[in-house]
Formats: sequence, structure tokens, C-alpha cells
Amino acid sequence: MFLSKKSPLVAIDIGSSSIKLVQLTEFKEGQYELTHFGMMPLAEECVVEGAVKKPELVAEALTNLIKAEKIQSHYAVSAVAGEAVFIKKIKVPVMSEEELSAKITQEAEQYIPFDIDDVALDFQILGTVTVDKEEEYEGSEESGFNGESQDNDEEKEDSNEEAGGEMMEALLVAVQKDVIDERTDILLEAGLKTAIIDLDVFALMNAARLTNDLSSMGTIALIDFGDSFTHINIIQDGAMGYTRDIPIGGGYLTSMLMSKFRVPFKQVLDIKRGKFSSEVEEEEVIKTIVQAYKKVLDEVQKSFEYFGTLSNHQIERVLLCGGGSMIRGLDGFFADYLKVPVEVLDPMQGIKINPKDFDQSLVDEMSGLSTVALGLATRRFDYT
Repeated sequence: MFLSKKSPLVAIDIGSSSIKLVQLTEFKEGQYELTHFGMMPLAEECVVEGAVKKPELVAEALTNLIKAEKIQSHYAVSAVAGEAVFIKKIKVPVMSEEELSAKITQEAEQYIPFDIDDVALDFQILGTVTVDKEEEYEGSEESGFNGESQDNDEEKEDSNEEAGGEMMEALLVAVQKDVIDERTDILLEAGLKTAIIDLDVFALMNAARLTNDLSSMGTIALIDFGDSFTHINIIQDGAMGYTRDIPIGGGYLTSMLMSKFRVPFKQVLDIKRGKFSSEVEEEEVIKTIVQAYKKVLDEVQKSFEYFGTLSNHQIERVLLCGGGSMIRGLDGFFADYLKVPVEVLDPMQGIKINPKDFDQSLVDEMSGLSTVALGLATRRFDYT
């Protein structure tokens, strides 16, 4: 089959606790209708901290989900995240995209912490800057997924800056090939061919664009609450400015609630959404939620301060997404702590949904867990 932008792709998001499947039809440029939407839980420790530990069980769950949703498309778009992914802004001399493509391996070797032969490389040209302006926030390239410096810019300046003058900014992405192969093998085992492997961080931005004009929002933070990680993505005028993974997610709160109230996993989901039984006191639940997310908030605040020091820009708004965003009152808790407006992102509001095909209450219940999958589903195949 010859793939084109019109070829139907099915989005597959393999998370720590479940697989999310979404398929969208673009009926007008930038406008989508939901055609398939489903979720399949995963057994414990199938996926740990973004790494697939039990691929055969994940493939089996995905196969069952595809059958349940009666998916006809044979091509998929999926995403990777975690320690196997490295992303960084770099500066290079002004050149064409074709010239940079030919030189990207040489440029990447001085930055990435992996063996260059073990990674797949990609880049995106962001624009041009003057060296003098860039030096005002030297180190703004420090956007590794673990939030730590990937190199010491104080000791090592970019070699390309020696001549001064105008430089070109590019976003460099490196992903370990083993992780890509692992994801591709799982999709293949479930009967799907891989058309696109994206990054979670870019999928989240695409999802946010379904209901927001990111280019007009100034400096915002998009925070995704996963089961194992909390992902921070700071966006400046529609472009990625900084990203970090905090190794604490919704699973931490789930464990605390199960231990404290001695309730099963399914009941914990109800508790998080504000549905309490007689043996569970709301006040104690709130205390537990605050205790669990205080650690996350401390790290978010540190990231905001770090970014502000590097860029001289402050966060103007925060958008929350992911499973944790479904916790009642969490947006207010974050707003009080961070002292900025906070709202819950619901990209499903930007999608046409036929009530004859979907139960709106079920869609609303699952939409918070499906942000990455929704963002992936907006992707279309191209050869660029």
C-alpha cells in the first residue's frame, strides 16, 4: 500500500497501566471527528518507567483492543518517552535543511549521552538568533527529559559560536533504536505496521492545539500526569522551550490510597474522582492527595524557577492533563501553590463526537487518560 496524508492511521499509546487507542477522521483542515476510541488495562509491571518489561502480554492486550474496536487500518502511529529519549536545543551555523540533515550526526555526537550508532536522530529547525542574544540565556538548551544538564555549558561553549553573528537554532532529538524496535515489534505482533514513531512530548502539544492556539498564549506549562512519571513541557509562543520528566506519577498516589484505606484498585479510581464510600473520609483523602502531590509540586516549582533563570520568562498559565488531572480539585491546589492560573486540558472538547456512535459519559470519563493518544491521532503520514 502506498501511504499518503489521507491514509488512515490508528494511534496507539502504550502507558504504564493501560493501552489507549484513538482514530480520528479529518473532515476539514485541522478539524477532526472521533471514529474509534478504546482502552485496555495492562497487568502489573508490563510497562515500568516507560520500558516494556513483558512485551508478549502487551502485544496480547493490544491485539484484543484492536479486535474489540474493529480496527480496519493496518498502519499505526505510536510514541516513546523516558530515559531512552534525548532532546536538546542546539545552535549551528545558518544552513539549509538539506545541509543540516547531512551534518546532523556530526553535530549530535557532541551532545547526546548515547553511542551515536545506537540512536535514531531527527531535528527541527526553529529559526535564527544572534549569538549576543542567545548568550543572555546560555544553557537554555538544557532540556533533557530527566531535567538534568546534559553537558556543562559553562565549561564548554558551542564550537559554532566562535565567529559570532547570526546562528540557527534547531531541536535535536535522539531515541535509542532498541526502544523503537521494541515498540515496532509489539505493533507488528498485533497486526499493525508502524507508519510513525513520535515522542509523547510532541503528541501532548498536538493534543493541546485541538482546543488552544499555543502560539498566542505566551509562556505556558503543559503538565501530564502519567502513572509512573509527571511530564513537564514548557511552551513559548507555540514552540517547545523546556521539558522534563519527574519520576513520580499517579501510581504513587494510588499505592498510598490503597494502603491507607485498604481498598482495591478499582475503588481507588472512584476515590480520586471524588466518589466516597462510607468507610472513606473525604478529609483524609484530601490530606493523602496533598501529601502525594506536594513532592510533584516542589519539583514543578524548581523547574519553573530554573526555566525562568535561563530564559527570563515566567510561566503565565498551566494546563493539566493525564490521569491525575481527573482528581477533583487538583487544579485549584496547583494554582494556589504555583500562583498562576491553572486549568484542566480536555482536548476531546475540540473533536466532533457522534452521540450515536459513542457514550458521551464514557468518553468524558476516559478523555483525561487519552491526551497522548489524541495528539498522536492528529498525525498524518508524510515523507518529510
